[in-house]
Amino acid sequence: MNFERAKSIILIILVGTSIFLTWSIWTYEPEYDPFEQSSEFIKIKSDVQIVSDVIKPVSILFHGNGQHFRTVNPEEIGKMEKEFVQWSFTGVKEVSVKRLQRKFDDFVHEDGSIEIEFSDDIPISLYKTVLDISDKEVPGSSFDRIIIKQKDISGNESAVYFVSYDQEKIYQGMVDSKRLREFMDKFYTGSYNKHPEYTAETINSKRTLFVPEKPVKVNRFEYYIDYLDIGNLKNALFTFPKFVRQDSVSVGEEYTDGTRLMTINKENYLISYINPAQKSKFFDSSSDLLQKSIDFINDHAGWEDNNYRFAYMSENEQRVVFRLFVNGYPAFNEYGMTEIEQIWGKEEIYSYERPYFSLASVLPSEGSEVPLPSGREVLNQLKAKDNIDFKSVEDISIGYKLNKSLDSKLVTLVTLEPTWYYRIGDKWFIVPFEGTTGGDQNGLE
Repeated sequence: MNFERAKSIILIILVGTSIFLTWSIWTYEPEYDPFEQSSEFIKIKSDVQIVSDVIKPVSILFHGNGQHFRTVNPEEIGKMEKEFVQWSFTGVKEVSVKRLQRKFDDFVHEDGSIEIEFSDDIPISLYKTVLDISDKEVPGSSFDRIIIKQKDISGNESAVYFVSYDQEKIYQGMVDSKRLREFMDKFYTGSYNKHPEYTAETINSKRTLFVPEKPVKVNRFEYYIDYLDIGNLKNALFTFPKFVRQDSVSVGEEYTDGTRLMTINKENYLISYINPAQKSKFFDSSSDLLQKSIDFINDHAGWEDNNYRFAYMSENEQRVVFRLFVNGYPAFNEYGMTEIEQIWGKEEIYSYERPYFSLASVLPSEGSEVPLPSGREVLNQLKAKDNIDFKSVEDISIGYKLNKSLDSKLVTLVTLEPTWYYRIGDKWFIVPFEGTTGGDQNGLE
């Protein structure tokens, strides 16, 4: 056998071996031990909120026999909400106030009705994602309360009303009467035995407020806190996070890419972000504005403890505010430590201010119940102050004043102190009682 022939045979063997190995790799199917997916090993924290999580009723009023009763208990409100979100609404349309042949305020607070109140006006088109509204098109307006009237329940279908109190607009949708009768039997009947009585106070010709007849006791709380991931926020707010420069400043830290600026206030655990390039007079609809504000916080897992609720929106300012709620009461702080505020520009967020902490574990405490004056005393105080325009007061509510402190090991705590507040416009103030909680006006929000 000559040398050339030997080389050819060796080459053929090598090529054959290569083909065999390649085929073996392509067709090889390894045998794995079966894997059981267990929540013990796979834990993914979900921080996504939808419209029904963030837009919640803040109180329920019951009107009957010239008396008024109210609950702010989240569990009771949740039970009622679970019922009405299952109703099927049809024929949602505006109702003329003139056709009602009575004053608007009398219609809203009429005997024999339940008033489901929200913090601010909500676009009907957005809340359609919460309710079962079969109409393809709904009015492009807003409401801040849903009203069910005992006397209007008749026949197969009856009216449920969506009311914008400030705009004096009324809309109605038709609901199965059987559902409404069951609802009123379950929640309205006997409400005077279950809930505290409230006093009606006429503030001006267009507004009546309701405050508790008797002194109130509300629990005081102390919490340890957790912290939001600043890295998530940086990645969400800056287009190219790796090019962001970090500097130390007197209050904490600053992050900038030359245009956008994010400031970390380590004294009050606040984040302030601004993008001057986005300043604009562009106006998004209230429905789109509120939806994208919810989505924006979802994008960087920013709800943290899921205690924030929609509180206020200004379409003119393109501004949306979410507020911390604890046990059904809103929380306030003079530095903004209980608010998530967004102002939108033409394409992106223009301004974003929020705390970067959340409530963690609550501390056990003795004597935590705090007595507060009656609503009547609150009204008298507001009327007596020369520097308060009583006729401009738009809301009166118990809330929590949030303060921070350190425990014996120098660990940060936040205290939630029950306090009376009143609102003018979109600003909340502490009711100025002399020598008691709320004796100053440092609760401005």
